[in-house]
Amino acid sequence: MPNDPALKIADTFPFWTEERVRFGDTDRLGHVNNAIYGTYLETARVELMQQLLRGPETYFVLARMSLDYLAEMKELGPIRIGTAITGIGRSSFTTGQGIFQGEMCSATGEGVVVLVDAETRRSTPLPEDVRAALEKLKPKNPGE
Repeated sequence: MPNDPALKIADTFPFWTEERVRFGDTDRLGHVNNAIYGTYLETARVELMQQLLRGPETYFVLARMSLDYLAEMKELGPIRIGTAITGIGRSSFTTGQGIFQGEMCSATGEGVVVLVDAETRRSTPLPEDVRAALEKLKPKNPGE
């Protein structure tokens, strides 16, 4: 669940993606537009999925996404998106994510990603090597 308190702690995440808040990401009040938070989470998920894919016969699709806004972001510049695998199913996995600007966690999110067979366009079981890679990305205990 995106409101899991562990997702607000940077030490939880084994996988990190760097991104930037750009001027075009902000609204007329100077805040990062709420729709952009989903884009930041997508950037990190896609980076992770690209590392897991093995060929054109399968691909990943996002089946569900939820997002909790915790603090406004106003500053242009670097941010980090942490990702952990919080669940592994037969043909899917769940990501828990946090968006950090400096030490501040501005949002947490959860996404369910499904592996799809390109020919049948139906879900297909996760291969064992993908499962093993996902297992290594489970949340860390803060302070480890």
